[in-house]
Amino acid sequence: MTIVSDASSLGSLALIDYLWLLEALYGTVGIAEVVARELATAKGGRVQAVIAFDWVEVQPPTEAAIATVLQQGKQLDLCETHTLALAFQLRADAVLLNERRSRQVAQTLKIPAIGVFGIAIAAKQQSLIPSVRRIMDALVEQAGFRVSNPLYQQILKFADEI
Repeated sequence: MTIVSDASSLGSLALIDYLWLLEALYGTVGIAEVVARELATAKGGRVQAVIAFDWVEVQPPTEAAIATVLQQGKQLDLCETHTLALAFQLRADAVLLNERRSRQVAQTLKIPAIGVFGIAIAAKQQSLIPSVRRIMDALVEQAGFRVSNPLYQQILKFADEI
């Protein structure tokens, strides 16, 4: 299965020591060169170390793929644009994104988008972790992740934890 990720998702999972879930679920994760540069210059060694894993593959998206993403008319940052372009180029099975605008562009490009909460749910479904709540709480407390209470409750309900 081919998955491409943005920097914030990888960084968030690294900060809470759950980055290993991506390798367990997908084997390899593709990232664009600009994402690798952002991770390499991030504050904190855990986030910088992401690019050293042999299951993280750095690849440049083509100009044609970047142009396809830019044609969608959404205002995305450079990393989001290149992440979506690489996912489009590779015909990825999924793209790991958390921002609403970039997920909307992924949908337009017919690339399934998953967020870090979706990763937690998939990990629980495959018995890799016992609790989605534990990961969500760690993301909020340790990685500064923001989630509305209704969404938090909805995810816990979906994960059969309430």
